[in-house]
Amino acid sequence: MIKSSLFASEEREAKLDQLGDALKVLGTHVDFAALAADIDRAAPRPSRARGGRR
Repeated sequence: MIKSSLFASEEREAKLDQLGDALKVLGTHVDFAALAADIDRAAPRPSRARGGRR
């Protein structure tokens, strides 16, 4: 049986706040900026100057 509450969205937000931000914790161990720079060097993206048109 599915329980529904008038405050389901607020309860969900409170639960997520209690769990914390997983990416923030992961960011203490992984240097995402350096990782992105390495990926951009290895596989550069095409220029967006023409808005995606070739």
